[in-house]
Amino acid sequence: MLLVDEISDTEAVLKAVLGPRGTSVERTRGAMVARRNEQGNCPHVVVIDLDDESAADTAASFGESHRILIGSVKATVEDRDRFLSKPFQYPELLKTIEDLLLLPPLTESPG
Repeated sequence: MLLVDEISDTEAVLKAVLGPRGTSVERTRGAMVARRNEQGNCPHVVVIDLDDESAADTAASFGESHRILIGSVKATVEDRDRFLSKPFQYPELLKTIEDLLLLPPLTESPG
């Protein structure tokens, strides 16, 4: 899963809880997001916690991932996305991530 945010505390919590369960947690910001997607590295779940105008563009760049949007980006939420308002609670975020990890990837090809 990928975390796009400005606060490293969230990364530490997610790694501490999800890492031992076998889920890789990576964190990135801004320009790195676009570069990651251009390389075809589309994560299963993306958590986006940005409060600026780039949040909508960031969410759109991960169109083939399950997305969790936190904060003021609610206007960009689609039916398959999850939204958590601030201040969010870590147990709520972890439950949402775990629920999405159980879903099949959106990039799964028909077979």
